[in-house]
Amino acid sequence: MIKKLVYSIAMVAGLSACNGDYDDWAQPQHNEAETAAEKFAMAIQPVSDLNIDFSANDVPETIQLFTTNVDEGATAQYILSLTGEGASKCDTIFADAEGKVKTADISAAVEDMYGKAPTERTITATPSAQVKVNVSGSNVYATKEGTPFSFKAKLNAPLLSEAYYLVGDMFNVKDGDGNVTTSGWSADGMKKFDHSTTNVYDDPVFTIKFETTAENQYWKIIPQRNIDMGNFWNEDNGVLGVALDGDTAFEGFLVTTAPKAGKIEKPGKYIMTINVMDGTYKIEEQPLELYMTGSEYGWGATWVPMTPIWGSDVDFWTVVYLKEGEMFKFAPQADWGNDFGAQATINDVAGAGIVGSDTNLKCTNAGWYLLHIVNGDERKIDILAPKVYLMGETAGEWAINDSHLFTVPATADGEFVSPAFAKDAELRMCVSIEGFDWWKTEFIIADGKIDFRGRGGDQARLNVTAGQKAYLNFTKGTGEVR
Repeated sequence: MIKKLVYSIAMVAGLSACNGDYDDWAQPQHNEAETAAEKFAMAIQPVSDLNIDFSANDVPETIQLFTTNVDEGATAQYILSLTGEGASKCDTIFADAEGKVKTADISAAVEDMYGKAPTERTITATPSAQVKVNVSGSNVYATKEGTPFSFKAKLNAPLLSEAYYLVGDMFNVKDGDGNVTTSGWSADGMKKFDHSTTNVYDDPVFTIKFETTAENQYWKIIPQRNIDMGNFWNEDNGVLGVALDGDTAFEGFLVTTAPKAGKIEKPGKYIMTINVMDGTYKIEEQPLELYMTGSEYGWGATWVPMTPIWGSDVDFWTVVYLKEGEMFKFAPQADWGNDFGAQATINDVAGAGIVGSDTNLKCTNAGWYLLHIVNGDERKIDILAPKVYLMGETAGEWAINDSHLFTVPATADGEFVSPAFAKDAELRMCVSIEGFDWWKTEFIIADGKIDFRGRGGDQARLNVTAGQKAYLNFTKGTGEVR
């Protein structure tokens, strides 16, 4: 006796949006075969009150979502089209002939729909079966769709906060007598980690830059939920620290059970990165150097140091000749690692035709350029005209003025030549970069070399005579007055 289909066809539009990956199930059919297949019935009975908690210790490898049967002589393949309120997308998973689904497939689908947050979700599943029937020696296919049913699912993930704060000795504030007036171990002195706008479960990485000014300074990490609950040091609620008190390791695992304070032994500027999903931390000294390499430097055989701008940890400059087709990039050390080129924001003011080539930068128009490179939270490269200036009494005034510009050579080995010195005086020279006083990018000539101020103090002066000129070879790094 032919059974009657116990669930009506439903949510056809929703299914078509979710099951595009399975369109190849459909087979060319003839009307008479299709009619024969439709005579076979399929019954699907969902499991009631199903609540899947993936954090439980006894979650099986497969979970039964429904029971089913089809008429004798027919076989079926099942997919479930999943939707949910507030989900970013719908998803599809396979079920076997018994209505069982791989646990990992459900977990992956929920994560795909909602992200990794361990929030209980109500999932609506619309079953669909591809029924195969042998009619007169030929396989005939028909699709049966059932009424949607619901189940609950909660992913396995640690309880995370949307924000984290670094506390420690480095944030103590003292008065003139050395007494601590604001503690770095409290909400008054804590410093917030930087984070993207992405949900913490999908981007669990936080970073913070800080400076220690004394030896052996201790630290811990406070989650936002402690602050929200009004219990700053509630260690049962997720204070992050290290297992061994005074641990000086620059990377390792964070613990929330009896967390102890980590220790930074020497003063300096640091970057701390934490991954609150896998519970790791890493501390690095802030890179205070920058180097350039590329096709003209043997791709790492030579690393050319960039000149830091005084008062900045992230701004650098150089005057350089770039050849047509030359490729180059930068790194915070004279070696590979954390290097960048095409990943930076490019501001090609001078018209060098700088374009990305894989992860490198490539020059289209050969010539001399002044590069201003920012290696901070944002990486940026300004390609500027190679303007080099006399400054001060040798220029006749203490101001940036085009009348004080050096001439620019046409070749890579040529010399920049200054105007004639206005009077006997100390030689001062600079490039000009927007946002910085001239003396922060100044340089002199010392022992036949171009001597850049960088982050240093006032340099020993070179006295020159009126009418003389300065000659600079930036390729060789040499300078001369004659």
